[in-house]
Amino acid sequence: MKLNSKSRSQSLIRGLEILKCFTPDKPVLRLIDLTNQLNIAKSTIFRYLSTLQDLDYITKDEHSKGYKLGIKVLDLGFTALKGLGFTDIATPYVEELARQCQESASIAVLDGFYIVYVARSATKRWMSTNLTIGTKLPAYCTCLGKVLLAYKPFSEVKKILKEGELRSYTPNTITNLDVLEKELLSIKENGYAINNQELEIGLLSAGAPIYDAKGSVIAAINISMSSARVSLEELKQKYIPKLIQVAEKISFKLEL
Repeated sequence: MKLNSKSRSQSLIRGLEILKCFTPDKPVLRLIDLTNQLNIAKSTIFRYLSTLQDLDYITKDEHSKGYKLGIKVLDLGFTALKGLGFTDIATPYVEELARQCQESASIAVLDGFYIVYVARSATKRWMSTNLTIGTKLPAYCTCLGKVLLAYKPFSEVKKILKEGELRSYTPNTITNLDVLEKELLSIKENGYAINNQELEIGLLSAGAPIYDAKGSVIAAINISMSSARVSLEELKQKYIPKLIQVAEKISFKLEL
């Protein structure tokens, strides 16, 4: 139910707008950054920041003298992820997939422009970024994100992608919307996504959808490995069948 304008708390809305400005690409923001981004008076922004800082939702970065998200925001995030319910069911299957393939496996959900990792079993570390539960990455250049985007109308996908910047992380990153649309259609048709070094050179991965009891895609599971050791053909022949099988097991479990 949407609230009418009289029922809304403008202070709460402003506070949430400030929190949403902090992203993985911009974890630290100065007062002037927030002022420019939100087009709100500096004194007003400072007042909200002071309140959020008192409540530990915002903290001061000692090096840059800017602001960053505090521990309370992390607490809220992990509580929300735990409340999704299916993570407890899915985690043993993620571990099963990692054991079968002797590679790292993960589950993520869509959070606007980003994916959020909600389960992970890391046997090896291929990325320069240390992925943990709660880590966010751009959806458009990850196999998990592309799976989650593929099952949405492309009109909705375009709105989601407007929330961030389609930057090229490697020469393989797809940033053209027409090319991405064709890629998402292919993913939906095949039932899986492949990421060939789009986020980081040397990282090869595949992802598959997880369905809830209503038949909606609520999460995605992936397997990741080194492209120097595993070829695309080997990924398709050896790993993707196991990936899809585990994704189907989780989906079946969620239907019970």
